[in-house]
Amino acid sequence: MDELLNYLQLQSKAVPIGGGDTNQAYRVTDGERDYFLKYHPQMSADFFQAEVGGLEELSNFVRVPKVFQHGTFMEGAFILMEWIEPGEGDQKDLAHALSKIHRVKADYFGYKKNNFIGVLPQINTFTRDWWDFYFTYRLEIQIEIAKGRNHWTTKREQNYQLFKEWVYQKWGTMSFEPTLLHGDFWSGNTFFDTQGQPVFIDPVVSYGHREVDLAMSQLFGGFRREFIDSYQEILPMRAGWEERLTIYQLYYLLVHLNTFGESYGDAVDRVLALGGK
Repeated sequence: MDELLNYLQLQSKAVPIGGGDTNQAYRVTDGERDYFLKYHPQMSADFFQAEVGGLEELSNFVRVPKVFQHGTFMEGAFILMEWIEPGEGDQKDLAHALSKIHRVKADYFGYKKNNFIGVLPQINTFTRDWWDFYFTYRLEIQIEIAKGRNHWTTKREQNYQLFKEWVYQKWGTMSFEPTLLHGDFWSGNTFFDTQGQPVFIDPVVSYGHREVDLAMSQLFGGFRREFIDSYQEILPMRAGWEERLTIYQLYYLLVHLNTFGESYGDAVDRVLALGGK
C-alpha cells in the first residue's frame, strides 16, 4: 500500500476498512484531507471505470462521493474518492432519495456500457422486453458462470426452466417501464452523512424494473420497515410486488453463489422452487 500511496503522491497513512468483500479499502489521511481508497490486485482499469460511470450517473440526482483519480497500479486497479464522514439519518429521506433515482426513465432496459456486479460481469445489452432482459442478461449470464464453477446441477436446471415458465405465465403480460437503478442496493452501499443526507456508493447502474433495487434492499436486512413503507407512499408498487421481489432476489443470490459457493445454494433452490408450486 505504501507504493500505491507514493504513486498517488500522498504523504499519508492508510487505515484498512472492513465491510466489503470485493476490494481492499482504506481511509487515507493526507494533511487536513481524508480520502477513501479502494484497490483490487487482479482487476483491469475498466473495473473502476464502470464504478466511476455509475457514480457520475447518480450524481445528477443524489449525493455520491467525488472521484479524484482512478486507474491501474502494478497488476491491479484503484480508485481514490472523497471521504464522507458517516452520520445518522432518516429512513424516509433515504426512500425519497431512491425514488429520485427511480424517476429517471429510458426507452430500453439495459445500459450504454457493461459493468460489474462484484467482480462478475453484468451485461447491459439494450432490450425492449423486461422479462427477456432479466432472464437473458441477468439470470442466464450468472447461470453460465455457475455451470463453469460446478454450481449448476441438472436438478437446478430443471427447476429453473419451471421457474422461468411460471414467471412468464404469471407476470409476462404486465408492462414495466425502464427505470434507472442503483443496481446493488444493499445496506452497505448507502449511508448518511453528518448532515443526515443519504449517500449512495458502489453503484452498478442500468435501466431495469425499479423493484430490483427494493429486492436487494430486503435480501440481507439493514433497512427498517419505515424505509419500504415510505417508498410505497412516494412511488407505490403494483399488486404482487412482494412476490416479484423474491424473483429479483434470485439474481443477487446467483451472484453470491458464484462468488462464495454453495453456502448460497439452498437460498437459490428455494427461489427456483416457486416454479413448481
